[in-house]
Order: sequence, then structure tokens, then C-alpha cells
Amino acid sequence: MNHHKKIKALLAVLIVLVICASGVGYALIDTYSGLKENPMAAFVSAGPDEVKPKEEGSILTGDTPAETIRIDGQTYQKNANTISILMLGVDWDGTEVKDATGARTDMLMLCTMDVQNNQITFTSIPRDTRTKVHYADSKTGEIKDDTMVTKINHAYVVAGGNDPEKHGADNSMLAVKDLIECDGQLDIPVDYYVSIDLEHLSDLAEALGGIEVTLDQDYPDIGSKGETIHLEGNNVRLYLQNRKQMVGGEMDRQRHEQDFMMALAKKIKNMGAVQAATKLFPQLANNVIQTNLNLDQIVAMAGVLDKIGSIDEIKMDTFEETDESWQKFPDPLVSNPPELDYFVMDEDELLGKMLDLYYIAQ
Repeated sequence: MNHHKKIKALLAVLIVLVICASGVGYALIDTYSGLKENPMAAFVSAGPDEVKPKEEGSILTGDTPAETIRIDGQTYQKNANTISILMLGVDWDGTEVKDATGARTDMLMLCTMDVQNNQITFTSIPRDTRTKVHYADSKTGEIKDDTMVTKINHAYVVAGGNDPEKHGADNSMLAVKDLIECDGQLDIPVDYYVSIDLEHLSDLAEALGGIEVTLDQDYPDIGSKGETIHLEGNNVRLYLQNRKQMVGGEMDRQRHEQDFMMALAKKIKNMGAVQAATKLFPQLANNVIQTNLNLDQIVAMAGVLDKIGSIDEIKMDTFEETDESWQKFPDPLVSNPPELDYFVMDEDELLGKMLDLYYIAQ
């Protein structure tokens, strides 16, 4: 049975932190009021801080004629009022020395914001998804035109991981864009990202005094099914990373990430933005969270969240897991073992979800 949770997720944490702890505070009130009424203006007037559109006109304008496509006899018009933000949860591969070369994206979520209808959807992308990924220069991280077929979370590390001088996040955005455009049938820019260091999620939870979740199954070293537990410290890491001992494997791990973020968002909501920001600001200062969104764009997104109001109105989606979902293939980056387990996306399901998010049937 599909398990859908509705969350504001860690994006809400980022917005609270940047707006309330950036030192501008009440000076943003006028800006916030204007962008709340017209959030698209923040994405038209300026692009992301680091990632520039690769083609002229790729920034959404919200008032230009929308393109139309035809698929299986149905005409669709592109929704010009959507924005895509890739959420990256960064972990390390177990190397003895923790550095950028060992960073990998253990969590990928595509955040789709419809600023006209005030809708936000988070779509979890399995980290083992088999897709096209661009090679990158091993020294500079510069993304090359050549591609390989590998796991989507390899895109981050081959382009330099979380080294700010390289292009790990850029390559991840490019890989997700290539995936969700369904072999070029669709046009979906993915120009923005938010990354969070998963190792320090426990620090965020601890700064808030811990959070509570109810276990959906027995959880080794944590608790039993049906038990409501207080997550803090190392238990956060155990809760978020365990997939091998879960009944549903990787898909259960994704759902537990969603449950954790919902609990975190509720804790922040209950504490209030100012108190939460005061407690969480040191985590932002330590580069736990990175993004290429500028302040106006974050303020505009906060306005959309404010209009939505309830956490329960946020949509959370995952891809269905079937007997054909997991398949073994050789990997161009890994020689031992000779084959890796891949999540093979159902092309029809992927196309249907993306059409629902970014296009309007005519």
C-alpha cells in the first residue's frame, strides 16, 4: 500500500533560518509583502546565485505564452507558474577522511511549487535510480557533454561533491532534469537546489529538543512497531539510514525520511519561527545547509508557504515499487561487485507524474 505523507519538509527550515537569522529581519516586511502577492517576480528578475540558465529564456516568466505539446493524442500546455527546487540530503561514503570527494546524495526530493495555485509537491527520487549522468573533470568538477548510465546519486560525487568550487549540485540538477524530461518529451528546468548535511540532522533535532515519531515497524536499536519514540542524537542517524533491515527496503527508508521531516516541521511550527531560528541558526552558520537560491527567492517561497497555511496541504509523492523495479546492471564507475542493484523507473508512471506537475491538459 502506498504511504503518502504531507510535509513542509526541510525547505521550511531553510526559509525560517535565512529570513529570521540573516540579519535583515523586519526590513524584509515590505519586500515580503510584495513577493507574497507576486512570488514569480523573484524568479524572473534574477536567476539563482550560482546556477545560470543554460539557454536563453529558460527562466520562467509567468506571463509569456506557454508552449504546448501533444502526447498520445492529448494536448498539454506547459504551466508557466511552476518552479523546481532539488532537495539534496548529503551523506558520506564511509571513507576514513570526510571530505568533498566522499560526499554523496543519499536523499533526493524534487520540490515543485505552483505559485499561481499555491501548491507544493515533494517527489522522492530513489537514490539508486538508473539514468543518464554527465561525466565531469576529476580535478575541476566541470561538467562534460559525455554521459554514462549509472545511479542518479553518482552525479553529485563525480562533479566534486559538496566542494563549493566544483559542480556536484549542478550535475545532480542536470541528471534530475534529464530524467524527468522523459527522453526529451517534456521541458522542465531544474535550476535551484537546497542541500543539507544528513550527518547533522541529529544536531538540528537536538537543537529543537528532539522530535517524536511513531514507528511503522520494529526498528533495531530504536523501538517496536506502534511505539512513539523521542528521536535525538545518534538515534536520528539510525532512523534515517536503515534500509537493509526494513521490510520495504529503500522505499521504507524514503518514507521514514518524510516522517522525520514532517515531525521536524511540526516542531518548528509549534515553537514559532523566531524561537526556532534562534536555536537553529548555528547549524546554518556551520554550512549544514547550502543553496543557490537568493534571499528574494526564499522570501517569495515563504509567501507561497504562508498562503498554503497547513502542513497537511503539502503533497508528498513516491514512485511505485514493483517486482520489475529492482534490476542488476554493470556500473561504469564500480567494478566490484560486477553488477549493482538499480531502481528502474516505470517510464509511463514518470511521464504521468511530470505531466500532472508541470503541464495542463487541454
